[in-house]
Amino acid sequence: MSQTFVIIGASTGLGHATARELARDHRVIVAGRDAAKLRAEHPRAAAVLAVDLASLDDAKRFGRELASHGPIHGLALNAGGQDVGAPTRTRDGFETTFAVNHLAHFAIVMSALPALAPGARVVWVGSATLEPEAAKRFGFRGGLYTTARALAAGDGDPAVDDGQRARDRYATSKLCDLMTMAAIARRTARIHTFAIDPGLMPGTGLARRHSAVSRFLWHTVLRAVAVVAPGMSSASRSGRTYAWMLASPALAGTTGRYLDYRRRELTWTGSDRIDRQDELYATSLALCGLTRDPLAASASGTSRA
Repeated sequence: MSQTFVIIGASTGLGHATARELARDHRVIVAGRDAAKLRAEHPRAAAVLAVDLASLDDAKRFGRELASHGPIHGLALNAGGQDVGAPTRTRDGFETTFAVNHLAHFAIVMSALPALAPGARVVWVGSATLEPEAAKRFGFRGGLYTTARALAAGDGDPAVDDGQRARDRYATSKLCDLMTMAAIARRTARIHTFAIDPGLMPGTGLARRHSAVSRFLWHTVLRAVAVVAPGMSSASRSGRTYAWMLASPALAGTTGRYLDYRRRELTWTGSDRIDRQDELYATSLALCGLTRDPLAASASGTSRA
């Protein structure tokens, strides 16, 4: 049976491949900053919606707008970015990596709840960079969670350079997404949350803020070795898994799961830190300007965001 799926960040890379895969059998809505580019890439999309993740007001507006396109059976929280130098801030005053990779997606989910069908799947994007041991080979140190307010302020380790702090911010934003996935899974059975580690996917837009040399290697050498290197994938391969996670009956009735691009179950550092998950969830509500918890309201049948 055809269902409706929303793919945020569908212009290129993982989101593009996921949308194309789902469109074979389902109604797909694509979203991102550049609506014209989305229309060109997905001419058969059921709808093309604009959203600016650097603005919490726009993220919440987008989430509410989905009500006119629902019911939504799956929501892919795919868009994001990775800075390489000193921290920048969004118009809301928050550090950009945390705000775009985590906070905006959180705001969308909370605002989109009325549009989500019972049992709808919300799938976040994780990363091997959040795991300290796996992250070392890529120059990361893993997710370094402190508090949500400190991360929103852009606080970082003063003992390292801007480049390392930027990598720390990225890995930590991905850890925040997994913590939120777990927090939502504990709070409600109305929607089901998952996360995917898509692997390192050379050739995608993740390196767009890197140096010219790094971008060249990303789009050429690394792309060539990705087919055999451990931990590396491609947008098409990972997109097939992302689409499977959103739509496959194989995951029916489950929630709070983290899978890699090979569909293997993953554990993650900090999955047992319920105290941190709850602090992040509560603070994210406050930073998004939500005075009530929409999941608590949803349980009583009065959900609003």
